[in-house]
Amino acid sequence: KSICNYFCGFGICSIMLCALTQAGAGQQQMDTLYMWIDAHQARVLIGFEEDILIVSEGKMAPFTHDFRKAQQRMPAIPVNIHSMNFTWKATGQAEYFYEFLSLRSLDKGIMADPTVNIPLLGTVPHKTSVVQVGFPCLGSQDGVAAFEVNVIVMNSEGNVILQTPQNAIFFKTCQQAKCPGGCRNGGFCNDRHVCECPDGFYGPHCEKALCMPRCMNGGLCVTPGLCICPPGYYGNNCDKVNCTTTCLNGGTCFYPGKCICPSGFEGDQCETSKCHQPCRNGGKCSGRNKCKCSKGYQGDLCSKPVCEPSCGAHGTCIEPNKCQCKEGWSGRHCNKRYGANLMNSLRPTGTKNRQHTPSPKRTEDRNVPPESNYIW
Repeated sequence: KSICNYFCGFGICSIMLCALTQAGAGQQQMDTLYMWIDAHQARVLIGFEEDILIVSEGKMAPFTHDFRKAQQRMPAIPVNIHSMNFTWKATGQAEYFYEFLSLRSLDKGIMADPTVNIPLLGTVPHKTSVVQVGFPCLGSQDGVAAFEVNVIVMNSEGNVILQTPQNAIFFKTCQQAKCPGGCRNGGFCNDRHVCECPDGFYGPHCEKALCMPRCMNGGLCVTPGLCICPPGYYGNNCDKVNCTTTCLNGGTCFYPGKCICPSGFEGDQCETSKCHQPCRNGGKCSGRNKCKCSKGYQGDLCSKPVCEPSCGAHGTCIEPNKCQCKEGWSGRHCNKRYGANLMNSLRPTGTKNRQHTPSPKRTEDRNVPPESNYIW
């Protein structure tokens, strides 16, 4: 009891569920709902390592009933406490439902709205679970922020079993000391206005590195120029990956067991082509069922040869820049007819501009088809 009184006097217990008042204080039914602050969290808050019971069998602990009196003497939550953990569970077959009605900061320049690590509306779990309430200081202004947290707990019939008092106000001290010039390389400004530097850096602003180049991939700089690398990495500054997976088809290992795949491949080892049908004639898969064709071919699978210029209406492109002409046509682009060439080859010399019609008998004797069968 003395611990609980001290705890309420400190003010921490009233932040959320400890401030709950019992709507049905006179009810006889023993509800199987439990809420408490575990010993580890209690030690962080008040120095005593002991579980602090808030709700037992659906009823509030006696020290939580006089919230108004406790609110008058509660101090602000200290600077070093950024969140609080409450533990709860429902036993037996009973179902309990909770809803956060309000999570609101009244001083947004100092602290943002309080946060919780669970949905704002849900069911109290039947196994031991932690509800964490966070107090996010914004860091743009030092001071004390007022905030409110209002939550209700209902049974399966919709009756309110527990509820925080309306307009319950709490306070949080925020102190984000600012160092002139700022802190670099992951350093942070402490409450003495001095930069505290991460491993491997030093100087008034953490601007000087013990390891140059700096340790990468989580490596730890222990002495100037010496990095201790985490598993899977090696090298002077832990920049090289010790890959246990072989990357195929030109893939590059960038993290133990993971590959960066070139375009056209996927899978843990880049073993799978994105093209369900292989690209032909030297084409390379460049995406989902897309091929990048080599010169002279086109089409989704690079199966169509390209003739430039085209083979026209009387030919078909069968190989790059090679046409197969239809019967009666010839030439590289199938634009020449056989009849015209044959007629020119049969004409006598010197008769280019003179018309001549041979007699039928002479034609038969020479066994040559009549000129009317030729195309001029």
